[in-house]
Amino acid sequence: MKPYILFILVLIFSSQFSAQKTEKIKLKNPEDYFVKITPKNNPTAILFLFHGGGETPEDVLKQIELPQLAIKNNFLVILPHFSNDTTKMEEETYFINQLAIKLMDEYAISKDRIILGGFSGGGMLSITFTERAVRDKKSAFIPKAVFAIDTPLDFEQMYQRSQREIKRNFSEIGVSEANWVIDDFNKTFGGTPLEVPDEYEKYSMFTYRKEDGGNAKYLLDIPIRIYTEPGIEWQLENRHRDLYDLNCTNISAMINLLQLNGNKNAEAIITFNKGKRLDGSKHPHSWSIMDSKDTMNWILKQLK
Repeated sequence: MKPYILFILVLIFSSQFSAQKTEKIKLKNPEDYFVKITPKNNPTAILFLFHGGGETPEDVLKQIELPQLAIKNNFLVILPHFSNDTTKMEEETYFINQLAIKLMDEYAISKDRIILGGFSGGGMLSITFTERAVRDKKSAFIPKAVFAIDTPLDFEQMYQRSQREIKRNFSEIGVSEANWVIDDFNKTFGGTPLEVPDEYEKYSMFTYRKEDGGNAKYLLDIPIRIYTEPGIEWQLENRHRDLYDLNCTNISAMINLLQLNGNKNAEAIITFNKGKRLDGSKHPHSWSIMDSKDTMNWILKQLK
């Protein structure tokens, strides 16, 4: 049995304000939990929000207005936290499905009223769950729509970018992350992209070298929106990265492929100078590049 679903619903805190209820619910591993925000009225839809690496759900709530906007529109908002994210995301997708089953039953919410979204690694999880739900037909629901903020998509190209980052040896932060990616991918997939290309394609959200985009082909009927901010001036100054090293290249390529193949609800939102981290520092890879009000309107449009 998957470890994440072995959870005990323990109320760690409950706060009541503006007639909404916020709960932090612990899973079997005390470091794993999810935050559940329930509106005053009976919820009519579910919004799953997944944070990026090194963050917590509490960090997300400090950075974006979307959860509060969703509550005002009678969404049940769920923000999971997994202390040990896995690259293949099999345990995480299993947990999301099982939790959704419980919530749909508890609140009588239809399976076609669930939205997934996230930042960076959380965006990867949102897209991965959606692709597998369509591909494998084993999930209790297929997300009505999915959105992501500056998310990596192609594991093969992530590996190659990491190799370039190490070779440049400019940014200590960048090199440390690149070393982690290469070590993790070698262990997780059993070798390099040259040695086991099929493994990288199997778990990637998008494979640029494949004419059909790999798993991206399962998004042809799914409304999808991805935000990205190249921030090339920042990247050159702080990381000495060029456009070939940024998430925006694969984001634009995947959205282009989906549009060319008939998905009229696939869009890339390119922003400029909006990226800012929780501490106020400028960084193009941030939640802040997403406009919460515009995203909420987009979500509501998909549910009509």
